[in-house]
Amino acid sequence: MAEVRGFLENMLGWQLEQLASLRESDVLAIYGPMHNGLPGAVRTGIESLIEDREHPYTLTIILNTGGGLIDPVERTVGIIRRHYDQVDFIIPDQAMSAGTVFALSGDNIYMDYYSQLGPVDPQFNIDDKWIPGVGYLEKFEEMNEKSASGTLTPLEYMLVDKLDLADLHRFEQAREHSVELLEKWLSTYKFKNWHKTKSKGKLVDEEMKKERAKKIALKLNDTKRWHAHSRGISMETLQNELNLKIEDMSESKYSDLYHRVKQTHSFIVDFMDTAKLRGCLRTARFIDSE
Repeated sequence: MAEVRGFLENMLGWQLEQLASLRESDVLAIYGPMHNGLPGAVRTGIESLIEDREHPYTLTIILNTGGGLIDPVERTVGIIRRHYDQVDFIIPDQAMSAGTVFALSGDNIYMDYYSQLGPVDPQFNIDDKWIPGVGYLEKFEEMNEKSASGTLTPLEYMLVDKLDLADLHRFEQAREHSVELLEKWLSTYKFKNWHKTKSKGKLVDEEMKKERAKKIALKLNDTKRWHAHSRGISMETLQNELNLKIEDMSESKYSDLYHRVKQTHSFIVDFMDTAKLRGCLRTARFIDSE
């Protein structure tokens, strides 16, 4: 079994080398939840890429995650931006919740009709279960209004009584933090080459960039629009409803990239299934898995 795993790890390194060559960039694959161990693993992986080079390349991150914690995402982006002026994200399947925040820190995002981002509803690991924080907040606010109007049922009263106010405060802070990060990162990186409005050709200043970034952040934070934490948001919706520029990998000009990404993604998923891994962070030289 160890020999099989060693062979698969070597093949995965080769797959990432091919993608790096095609992209003419460094490549980092991040699969699994956004957890507190992520920044350290990313730091080690990136330092293995840049140790023999004077000038940094673009970094391409191939990302697949169901979400997780916001704080390690913020720290990870700080580490990455310490070494790279341009960071592009490829989403072969999904990047949900905190993964969406992570992806929107990039200069460019590559998706296809199958790819999904998600509502920005930070998750918390409580009693070994990942729970969506904003959903709890909104339910508490709803029951608080019912309590004020005298319409709270006995069952709802019991539920409110069991809620931990410290947890609710954490959820509220995480929601505000995610909006703040998106406003900062979108205006700084994703919109850095946005100089004129498309419709009227009006010059775009920093305030306009921040205003648009905040609108997108609040829209992604709107659970009434998306209805469910796990609901995927397609490339088409991101382009048309949120007015985000997404590179469509299925276009003919990206055909080589599209096929290489599909192969690499399938290999990583098969490798993780074979090795029974929950997460995998990999460059051509470094691997960290659990």
